Amino acid sequence: MKVMLFAVALSAMLSVDYTQDPSSMVRRWATTPQPAWQDADPADSLYRAARRALTQKEYETAARLFESIASRFPKSEYAPDALYWKGFALYRAGILDDAVDALESQGKRYPNAGTRGDAEALLIRIKGEQAKRGDATAQRDVNSAAQGTAGDKSCRDMEMQVAALDALQQMDNERVVPLLKKVLARRDACSTSLRKNALFILAQKSGSEREKMLLDVAKGDPNPEVRQDAVFHLSQAKSDAAVDALEDLLLHSDERGVRQNALFALAQIGTERARKILRVFALSDAPVPLRDDAIFQLAQTHDDGDAWIKDAYAKVSDQKLRSDIMFHIASRPGPETNKWLTGVIVDPKENIEQRKNALFHLASSKSGGTELTDVYDRVPVQLKKEILFHIAQRHDAASLDKLIAIAKSDPSPELRKDALFHISQSKDPRALKALEEIVTP
Repeated sequence: MKVMLFAVALSAMLSVDYTQDPSSMVRRWATTPQPAWQDADPADSLYRAARRALTQKEYETAARLFESIASRFPKSEYAPDALYWKGFALYRAGILDDAVDALESQGKRYPNAGTRGDAEALLIRIKGEQAKRGDATAQRDVNSAAQGTAGDKSCRDMEMQVAALDALQQMDNERVVPLLKKVLARRDACSTSLRKNALFILAQKSGSEREKMLLDVAKGDPNPEVRQDAVFHLSQAKSDAAVDALEDLLLHSDERGVRQNALFALAQIGTERARKILRVFALSDAPVPLRDDAIFQLAQTHDDGDAWIKDAYAKVSDQKLRSDIMFHIASRPGPETNKWLTGVIVDPKENIEQRKNALFHLASSKSGGTELTDVYDRVPVQLKKEILFHIAQRHDAASLDKLIAIAKSDPSPELRKDALFHISQSKDPRALKALEEIVTP
């Protein structure tokens, strides 16, 4: 079922390792220099040593070595990125002012360096840390960059905009919500990653405004991944407002995928109210595949008990839904399940295919032998033939006794012949004796 694919998708989102920046869901900046690639370069040995120090978390040593590349060999192929790695190492070491100097220096000396995009994003992150420590200039820089996230329609500097949003979240928790609303109102393709990140930040907030904003995104964002993220975050909220929003999506969305996601999210919330919404929806006139998914989700928990799902079987008319409900009931083996299946088998008002379906489930139960033999005399011939086959597969004394009784006294010659055939396959001495008695009465 597609709803199960969504379950996998949600699990994948939960398992992502945000090692570069735990507050974010998208890439930030490079964290590992690429291996040395120019043996003949005069800075090659310095680069190898600097890279080794950085990977071993010897950050201050790494910063000094990368600085040596830029100062001693400014025309080296390693030089343009060296100042970025110096800034990154100093950031890791907590030496923020010097890290800012290194990154800004790279921008002036090597504006076309391959790591300039990473540097701009990292620079905003560092300034966010400085702003939290009371640096007014850094705070103005972060505010300016963050405000740009709400209106810049270009594809440039998107990672820097994402970093600015994160930095503002870290330094001014209250001011970030109005900005998130503006970001989430964007519809340009370039801001997809920015909107996804805004959703992640929004999900950490609380209150009904959060749920309303998530609902608006789930309904109206043009990107299906962003809509899916919004539904995912609603499922994590587990509040009454979140349940309201998910119910709205389930009942009124025009998009089947969104309705499936909302259905799964309600099942994950798992409150009595969420389950009630699913129960009502399962018995509604909604499309059968969606109702089937709702029944599947409800069947995964015993909180609803056997009573509801058996009652649902009696209330639905679609044969596929009835078959699937019967499968879920049969998946809970026990005397009560066998009794219920027997009731379906002997009910003349039931569709013959459903009676056969119930017979299959009863025959598959390890404890259903007694019911099989008892039900034989209560069904029409077309079912007796199948019951006879299932009885023969059990290979126990009671089943053989039933086969012998059928072979000797059943009104149908065809069924007696079938019983004789199955008896002849048995190695039980009683089978041979029964055959002798039938041949020579």
